[in-house]
Amino acid sequence: MAQFYDIKFLHDVEGLSQRQIAKKLGISRNTVSKYFKQQEPPTTIQRQKIYSGSKEYSDETKRVLPIIDQWLEDDLKRWGKQRHTAANIYKRLVEEYDFKGSESNTRKLVRKRKKKLQEVFIPLDFQFGHQFQFDWGEADIILQGRKQRIYLFCVQLAASRVRFVRAYLHEKQEAFLDGFVHAFEFFGGVPTEGLFDNLKTAVQKILKGRDRLEQESFLALQAHYLFKAEFCNVRSGNEKGRVEGTVGYVRRNAFVPEPAVQSLDELNDYLLEWCLKESERRTVPYKKETVAEMWAKEKEYFHPLPDQRFEACKLVSCQVNKTSLITIETNQYSVPCSYVGQAVWAKIFVDRVIVVAQNQVIAQHIRSNERNQMITVLDHYLEALLKKPRAVRDAHAFQSSDIPEVFRRFHRKMREHEGAIGDRKFIRLLLLHREIGMDKLTQALYEAEQEKVYRYDLVHEIIQRLTNNHLKTHTLSREKTPTSLLDFKVKKSNVTQYEQLTGGQIK
Repeated sequence: MAQFYDIKFLHDVEGLSQRQIAKKLGISRNTVSKYFKQQEPPTTIQRQKIYSGSKEYSDETKRVLPIIDQWLEDDLKRWGKQRHTAANIYKRLVEEYDFKGSESNTRKLVRKRKKKLQEVFIPLDFQFGHQFQFDWGEADIILQGRKQRIYLFCVQLAASRVRFVRAYLHEKQEAFLDGFVHAFEFFGGVPTEGLFDNLKTAVQKILKGRDRLEQESFLALQAHYLFKAEFCNVRSGNEKGRVEGTVGYVRRNAFVPEPAVQSLDELNDYLLEWCLKESERRTVPYKKETVAEMWAKEKEYFHPLPDQRFEACKLVSCQVNKTSLITIETNQYSVPCSYVGQAVWAKIFVDRVIVVAQNQVIAQHIRSNERNQMITVLDHYLEALLKKPRAVRDAHAFQSSDIPEVFRRFHRKMREHEGAIGDRKFIRLLLLHREIGMDKLTQALYEAEQEKVYRYDLVHEIIQRLTNNHLKTHTLSREKTPTSLLDFKVKKSNVTQYEQLTGGQIK
């Protein structure tokens, strides 16, 4: 551009000819003549074309250019961390195609060709009630004074952009299903469609194109809540861009600094409140309304929630072993000893385990998140202990922290006074909890201990007294209460009524 102004100045102001201008500036007359024909200075693009000319690449570069383009296009289908670098491309060209060009020029060429192959993204404006997007994330918290890595179940509505986040200790199928039960209840309904990665808890096998063989439990979830699952292309998480940004946003804003909590329930209460505050504080891009205001409008387009909650569990078949235990993952849980040797079903929820046999619930346990643990209930072994009463002292279930210490003290005293018979009588005491409950039995043992009498018959008397206290007695008012039994008269029966029923014959 400076050269254009120099030529114009020398010609228009100093009155020099084209030959003189070319000689003074050290350029050809053709260049001066070309600028004379232009009424405006050349743009940057024009100057680039003049500089590059028609021969942009050398013959050697043109020979390998289709090969480079093909490699870069193939890379778009690969994992981002396993694609060609410019150095890789140059090395392959030299080894496989006897390329004679320089590595520096190859780097420039690869950079330029990558820009041409960049994917174009289309701005989207989602319809109300149509789509939600899901993804897992991770974060650290302080749980009961110790640092703990937890997993974040993140769902975002595509239209109103409201977020739902819930924390779990793992990403297993039961957590995946449980998250949607809470998410739909939080949203106040169910959108038409969900967009997912190809995670194993939802997809059993990837078929051709976007077709998937889905997990049965995930299909059951869709049938219960009436939504349809759509899946991203393989290694194309960017297709669910709404929730992809949510994971990082939640981690940076809800988990800095690290929340210190005593339980996951406490953390999830905090996250629920955080999601509500965010919806009221943030506005929807390109809209004047807040997320909460848009969410209120979107609720009208949702499918209603079903009458019953979905059972968010994994169902597995188990065999009860000789110690009346079933194995779930690495942990063992007790069932009533009458089921030893039988096959039962275990419903594995996020926080509990329910064991079912013949369509009846036979055992319930709080789920352990540790490994190689044994979780037992004393009641499951009482029938077996009647046959082997001496085993009660060392029984695993009897040592549980759920059993009050007064039971162990009382058993020791009964054993001291009556020996093996004391063991058997103590088992009979334990069986009474099925009739009166554990609280009443514990109270009876405390009262007997205070009297320092460790006998079955005394405890049984105390239990009767405790249970009779709950019987209501009806009292008569003063004016209706007779002062003498002689004043209390009973109406005499009319025998003739019975004669009518028997035809006049009374035997």
